[in-house]
Amino acid sequence: MLTRLRDEERGVAMVIAVSVSFVVLLLTTVVVAQSIHSLDSSGYDRERLLSVNAAEAGTNQWYAYLQTTPSLSMAGDPGCDSSTGLLTLADTVQSGPSAAAYSSVGRFYGADGITEMSCASFSDTNFPSFVKVRSTGTINGAPNRTLETFVRLTPNYGGFGAAILAVNGTTITNNFTISGNSGNDGDIYILNGNFRVTNGMTLYGNIYVPNGTAQLENNSVIRGNVWANGTVTLQNPATIQGDALSSTGDVNGAGFINDDATAAGDVVTASLTIGGTVTEGVTMPAVPTQTFPQITSSTASWIASGYTLVDLSTSTGATLCAKARDWIKNRWSTSGVTNALIRINATCTFSNSNNDTFSILGNLAILSDGGFNLTQASNWNGTSGTIKQIHFISVYSATCSGTTKDISVSNNTNFNSQTNVSFYTPCRATMSNQNSFSGQVLSKDVTLGNNFKMAYKPVLVPGITGVTGFKQDISYIHE
Repeated sequence: MLTRLRDEERGVAMVIAVSVSFVVLLLTTVVVAQSIHSLDSSGYDRERLLSVNAAEAGTNQWYAYLQTTPSLSMAGDPGCDSSTGLLTLADTVQSGPSAAAYSSVGRFYGADGITEMSCASFSDTNFPSFVKVRSTGTINGAPNRTLETFVRLTPNYGGFGAAILAVNGTTITNNFTISGNSGNDGDIYILNGNFRVTNGMTLYGNIYVPNGTAQLENNSVIRGNVWANGTVTLQNPATIQGDALSSTGDVNGAGFINDDATAAGDVVTASLTIGGTVTEGVTMPAVPTQTFPQITSSTASWIASGYTLVDLSTSTGATLCAKARDWIKNRWSTSGVTNALIRINATCTFSNSNNDTFSILGNLAILSDGGFNLTQASNWNGTSGTIKQIHFISVYSATCSGTTKDISVSNNTNFNSQTNVSFYTPCRATMSNQNSFSGQVLSKDVTLGNNFKMAYKPVLVPGITGVTGFKQDISYIHE
């Protein structure tokens, strides 16, 4: 017969309670440990995110810095290390409760994207084409997160950044071609009045008419944008490969607009083929414009930039203009002068003889109180090495007296590939040269003759123009 050893059950509840408490304690410990782990992970993720944000702030600071900083200022920046050629931007993004900061280092490259350049060497004529930025963000000193971006740079020029800059309204009746310097940047600015082309043109750039209308006819092709204050009209037909914009008028006519058409008034689409978006009846910003520069007879800034004022007393000729021609053609080579500044303080007209050949040994600037007549065939040949800058400048005057300060270029006036040429007059420039040259034309009135060809190249004027910053084309950005 089986019997129970004990009938007493007191204390069992205590055992069960202790067991349950132990299980609860274990579960609580697991929950607390998981919570602590989650908080640590969340805190780490937050710090990692703040570090990435700080690194992004560093790249964004570089984009803004490149857009607004002149090349000369970059060379003098405290962050420019002359020994390494690198430039560093650093700042604190957030000081509390956690200290987030970035340190962004830029490494610069020349036109081939391979040859490194030193930031200490930058100037208005020596500047980078690419920059690689490595931006490291930190939070409380750690963890570090790094972003890298590679950017192509295109210089912005202060003073005048245009292939053709004219003060007054302009009608062009002849074929012409203007190429860009870096992509489609061979721009035309018509500061006052209307712009009209009645014959075929090809422009690798943009047209800006801040105080008038723009009319394009007869198979003209604009490979950039056309932006006028008044109406933009295409006829016969014409093609705008970028945008057509009117700040106060309409966009109409017959032709092709490959991208968008935007107008404060109407976009009349009946005879227009528009590849992008049509936007009508909107408030538009003012058309981009420039100020016509005033290049005076002062020689100080030229001399400070390395030009030598030429003494014409030993040259032959009845006038200062003839003496200047003689010095450039016959005496420069033995003068010991590299960059030549010729000041003609008379109202004579500088001209060349038929089939003259000029060897351009360095940069050349002619500042004249008169004009220039290069209508006979001539050759202006820059010597090997660096590109030579040639300035034909009729110094600024508020009024024009007859043709005294006019510039005329025609009949196979040749500038070789080692030269960039600027023509400046506060009066009229008549350009009929059939042989392509590189440079700029700036005048109160401009006339372009048949088959005029030019490639836009900014020709800097000391004291007036310079590299004021860079447009940016981001190739990549990654962590």
